[in-house]
Amino acid sequence: MYHLLFAGSGLIGCGLAANALCHHQDVTLYDIRDADQVKDNLKNVLEKLVVAGVIKREESGVLLEKAHITHDLEEALEGKDAILECLPERLDIKQEFYKRAQSIQPDILIFSSTTAMFPSKLQKDMPHPEHILVGHPFNPSYMIPLIEIVGGEAVSEETIKKAKAIYEAMGKKPIVCKKEVNGYIVQRANWAMFKSLLSAVEDGVASVEDIDTAFTYGPGMRAAILGQLLALDLGAKGGYGAMAQKYGDSLKTAMGIDPALLDDLVEGVALEKAHRPSELGQTNEEIETFRDKAMAIFLKEILHFE
Repeated sequence: MYHLLFAGSGLIGCGLAANALCHHQDVTLYDIRDADQVKDNLKNVLEKLVVAGVIKREESGVLLEKAHITHDLEEALEGKDAILECLPERLDIKQEFYKRAQSIQPDILIFSSTTAMFPSKLQKDMPHPEHILVGHPFNPSYMIPLIEIVGGEAVSEETIKKAKAIYEAMGKKPIVCKKEVNGYIVQRANWAMFKSLLSAVEDGVASVEDIDTAFTYGPGMRAAILGQLLALDLGAKGGYGAMAQKYGDSLKTAMGIDPALLDDLVEGVALEKAHRPSELGQTNEEIETFRDKAMAIFLKEILHFE
């Protein structure tokens, strides 16, 4: 069990705190807001999990009572393994909090939920920059498991490993962004896709509804089940290793992609397959069987599409 402090009790902070509670972690919420308001915010998130079928209503009440709420930072930090900082997106507010927290407990790890700030910016002029990193969640934070960890140059691999362990204990799926790039990993790709789809609407290629339908009933299913890069590897016989020869000219003319870059994906996808849990499949045939079963469940039980 980890002893965690959630600083900030908005939807993100309470969403992450609810995840931690559901996975039997020790949770304290710190905020300048009235304690009753903080408790109501957490209660509302737990109710969303009840409605979604994640937890039972009686369980939500038990979890709510397990959360400790305080306005006293010194009390809040006592015995804590890490702070999950979910304060407003203002550098001055975040850094002032870091200074106070590190003056009380110098070794405390601080994970910021910031959407756009680089860790180096958060770490600058802080007493212990090596203990501050980004742990970026996604909306709704109480449902989506993904966390993007960005440490920057100041944070050691050992600290990154500990951050991953803490998030995993909360029921999250952490990944590591190795460089400070705008948008980290996911938003960087999302922005490129959004720009392309916006152009499609503006150019009269398709309606907004048809574009969303295309992804929901098409490649969006594959990406959700397998991830985008693995899904594309399975889509061509021989995978990325054969793609350059088979589609090289069209990749250059249609997308401006140098086919030689595909070689960088061959080893990565092979490692990904080897690391997959056996029940999700590791060979192409096993992975395709898993994919098809998952698609059938999604189409029939979620979309009610026959």
